[in-house]
Amino acid sequence: MDSPRVCRTAPGGGPKMRLLLVQTAHGLTPSSGGYKANVCLLRNLSTLGHATAQVCYAFPKEFEEYARRAKGKGVDPNVKHLGAIQVIDGKNQPHKLHIDQFTDEWGIRNTTIARHDRIKGLTGVYSEAIYDFKPTHVLFNDALTMKLTAGHALRESFKRVCIVHSAEQLPFGPYCAGVEGHCISAKVENEMLRKLDGVWSVSKAIQRYAWEHGRLQTKFLAHTPWTFLDVDTGRMPVIRNNVDKEEIGMINPAPIKGLDILLGLAAKFPHMKFVTWTSWGSKPRHIERMKVYPNIRIEATTPNTNDIWDRIKILLAPSIWHEAWGLIVTEAQLRGIPVIASNSGGLPEAKVNVPPIIAINPVTGHQRDENEDYIIPEQDIGPWEEALEKLMTDREEYLTLTALSAVKTAGWLKSVGQRTHERWFQSMME
Repeated sequence: MDSPRVCRTAPGGGPKMRLLLVQTAHGLTPSSGGYKANVCLLRNLSTLGHATAQVCYAFPKEFEEYARRAKGKGVDPNVKHLGAIQVIDGKNQPHKLHIDQFTDEWGIRNTTIARHDRIKGLTGVYSEAIYDFKPTHVLFNDALTMKLTAGHALRESFKRVCIVHSAEQLPFGPYCAGVEGHCISAKVENEMLRKLDGVWSVSKAIQRYAWEHGRLQTKFLAHTPWTFLDVDTGRMPVIRNNVDKEEIGMINPAPIKGLDILLGLAAKFPHMKFVTWTSWGSKPRHIERMKVYPNIRIEATTPNTNDIWDRIKILLAPSIWHEAWGLIVTEAQLRGIPVIASNSGGLPEAKVNVPPIIAINPVTGHQRDENEDYIIPEQDIGPWEEALEKLMTDREEYLTLTALSAVKTAGWLKSVGQRTHERWFQSMME
């Protein structure tokens, strides 16, 4: 294994790196856009000749499937069963979690933790991964890893980089601690954040938020191109011809994602067909609200997004939350699927300013009670009704927007350098 202090040259120039990503959530087939983008970053860097690894949760069947896929692509998965550890869950109940390791088809070494609810006692797993892999960089987006790496015995041998995927992740501003698990100790986390080697904002909206509310200078980098390319071919996604489809789609229906706007549209247009795919924000009470409408079909999260792109005519992204980016928006437009989105946070960036972009009344950060949902302000649904009806009834308008979405979004993606992230990480080593 290469020493982190002896960095050979990567094929594209600059020192060869060893990058370890710590994912405190599902990491192999994540439903969260942020965690998906993290994995795609590693795939990008791996293809550029750098050694990459991640620690994440995974279901046993996923572990087995990914190992088989690697073998089918001619990559030795080198499967290792590292044993079990005793941990405590959020209800203070003891459990044994199995730890496994394998190399996937992209050459990423994956240390997977058997999937379970939120648990305590994993710092040892993360720490051991650093000892084992000997990274030049440790990447994360959580306070636990930030604290762990600050006092690690190998601290002087690697750089620490926080990837900011949400405003709630930052220990200041109106959305601080707005999502469970973030900013448990804001003052301490604020101090630690300013001692890192790099803080990466995934949109200009998040970069502005960090500066305006915390005077924290961060590096803006758009997501790596690998985030949006076809996962099997590594090429531009296939453009769909969905003008004759009937369904209007929405991902992750939840109040902060614009659930009330969706329900308002379903009530206004009972003859139109809506379909939603639930995700991390879709609580049982939100699903019950949708069941009242016979023209809303509710689907479970799918790891194969082609299931979505082959079905829908239009994507709705009516978020009233301070979005960091909105991967699903960019993914839809690359495939020629028109998106009606709000102007919240980084969504206009994700849409590369392709219309329609509708102004909303955003959440303020106020909550009903501690650890409860944000208070949802009333919205003007009129502009949403107008935009949706026009695209569903005007064939020429739909085809024009399809072409504009695909061409402009593809042009933007081609402008995002494949080595931009690599050079930033390498600059920390100079």
